[in-house]
Amino acid sequence: MIRIRRYSTADHDHVWRIHLLVISEAGVEPTHKHYHDIFHIEEQYIQDGGDFLVGTNYKGNILAMGGLKKLDDQTAEIKRLRVHPTYQKNGYGQLLLNKLEQRAKDLGFAQIYLDALNNQYGAHKLFEKNGYVKKGPTVIDGFNVIVFEKTLA
Repeated sequence: MIRIRRYSTADHDHVWRIHLLVISEAGVEPTHKHYHDIFHIEEQYIQDGGDFLVGTNYKGNILAMGGLKKLDDQTAEIKRLRVHPTYQKNGYGQLLLNKLEQRAKDLGFAQIYLDALNNQYGAHKLFEKNGYVKKGPTVIDGFNVIVFEKTLA
């Protein structure tokens, strides 16, 4: 099992490494240009009215991550939801998604958006299983993605 806690600046290198592993497996060239927010997590997520969480094992190693970005007073976006490839399919993505949704409710958000690359079928399945509605395909920063949304109860 993992322990979920708020991101600390000391986590940066581990968060970046997991991001690179997951994106590379999806067949995307990981560049700083498209993922600049990972280098500014405090400003982009935490200080801007959202949050960023990491999941660690009993040794304190980061195995999962995910951010909650404020879009407006009612709406947030879940971004950078990642689980280290070695630890996928153990329920860690589900745990982190649950925590991010709860955090969104605690912060007063009523609506959540998120997206996943077209070929991230496991993510699509996770989101749909959790009540996210597929809004359709689009292109974000040159990547073909599927956008999902959910109204929080």
